Amino acid sequence: MMLLARAMAARVTGQVIAGFLAAALLLPGRPASASMMEDQGWSKEDKALALNVGTGILALGWGVWSWDWGTGGPRFQDEGWFGRSTTEGGADKIGHAWTGYAISHLLARQYQSWGFTQTDSARYGALSSLGIMGLVEVGDAFSDDYGFSYQDMLFNTVGAVAGYILWDNPELARKVDFRVEYNPFSGGDKYQADVFTDYRRLKYLIAVKADGFDAIQDPLLRHLEFHVGFYARGYEDYSTNPSRDDRSQYFYLGIGLNLTRLLSPHVKTGGVFHYIQPPYTYISKDWRIAP
Repeated sequence: MMLLARAMAARVTGQVIAGFLAAALLLPGRPASASMMEDQGWSKEDKALALNVGTGILALGWGVWSWDWGTGGPRFQDEGWFGRSTTEGGADKIGHAWTGYAISHLLARQYQSWGFTQTDSARYGALSSLGIMGLVEVGDAFSDDYGFSYQDMLFNTVGAVAGYILWDNPELARKVDFRVEYNPFSGGDKYQADVFTDYRRLKYLIAVKADGFDAIQDPLLRHLEFHVGFYARGYEDYSTNPSRDDRSQYFYLGIGLNLTRLLSPHVKTGGVFHYIQPPYTYISKDWRIAP
């Protein structure tokens, strides 16, 4: 729960920090709190309820303390979609979708470990993701600094639905991943504390994995995957220096290495590479989207 609180601190309306996801996926065994619940005879439904109530309380407390919830509103905010003139060129919207997706899988995994069926875990993971992200948006509506963004909420929903579909359909999940890439060596020397709103270094992609297709038998080909991605650049510089307008959006196609398949015989990856794309593990052709 403390890890989730720290993720909230990094503006959940942007992204879930990679450390939270990686720790949750790679940490061996079950948390002490889960064992305590079992010792007290908690049912899986009790555990799920406690998880959601506790997460909601943490989100509300952090929002009031850090994000000035309760200082105004309610008000709505129209942020636009993918236009070049939007704040982040649409990269933030895909970021919301990835966040909703990652949270839904993180919680679905926890629900399934508590004994829920795969379908129920997928459903409750998606609903919990919507609840967490929706609560943050509602809290933003009561802040002078932010506002409820229906565009953000729509992409939160898209991510949660995608999470449900892939968790409930493992054969599809064998073939497709939704990932985020953060490259610390790009974007100049201006860094942000919250790396997952540092859009000058972020990319988002769908990976189609050859390993998921039984018809592909060649062992070398099964280590490869096809990428379709999007990113935006120049928006942070424009916000500080509007006289230099280098805002641009990019679409790219790539061929990459399936790191889960490549490393799993030697290293326990915990599934983290289904969600995180390390830089320099693929080659791509990028196209700038005309304004």
